[in-house]
Amino acid sequence: MDELEFRRRVYTDPNDIHPDFLSASTDHAANRQFLNEMKDFNHKLERAMNVPLPEDLPRTLMLAALPEQPKHREGPSWRYLAVAASVAFALGFATRFIHLPTEAVTGLPSIAQVALAHVHTEMPFTRNVDEQVTLIAANAKLEPYGARLGDISRVGRIYYANHCMFPGGTVAHLVIAGEYERINIFLVPMDRPLRIENRFVGQGLQGEVVQMQNYRLVIVTGMQENLSQVTGTVRASLEHVI
Repeated sequence: MDELEFRRRVYTDPNDIHPDFLSASTDHAANRQFLNEMKDFNHKLERAMNVPLPEDLPRTLMLAALPEQPKHREGPSWRYLAVAASVAFALGFATRFIHLPTEAVTGLPSIAQVALAHVHTEMPFTRNVDEQVTLIAANAKLEPYGARLGDISRVGRIYYANHCMFPGGTVAHLVIAGEYERINIFLVPMDRPLRIENRFVGQGLQGEVVQMQNYRLVIVTGMQENLSQVTGTVRASLEHVI
């Protein structure tokens, strides 16, 4: 089992007991370390998701919904609704996978920070991988998010298609060929707890966020790419799936 397949299996189920998986995890020190880190990550995530909510949360929410409630009222707010997800985000990304600035975990994390962190963290792998993704394989990843590619020729070569974790759950992730560099595409469901930015630049990359029918399309490219052109091409290539 090669490293790529092993990592996929770890992401899917770090407790896999198939003989080939167990052999790959014990025969190579790097695989064993990666597996242990993922198990530790899952353990922290489970603990974070069990953070108890305040006992007065129902009353707080009811008061917040009253029309006469002053907007400047001090006290608990929407943050309680996502406390488990926020803590899980802070704990999970404190591992080797993604490191965000401190301010990203004190409120809603920025979609730009999360996308940039994913691209940079995965770049040692995604800049070289070529899974020769077919249209069928790409759409298998996209359709759970309500989208599909009508014609693969419009976006060009697809090197990589998978799911990855954003705060609040999974998103679709494609890597396609650009004119100068590889282009990362994320399909982020609307319910992911993120602060939205239309355009962003950072760490030698640029990005754009476009609201689609039931998800947000996030494009991250190198600075040499024509971002508007790339976004337009990708957006026109995606079809809505009921």
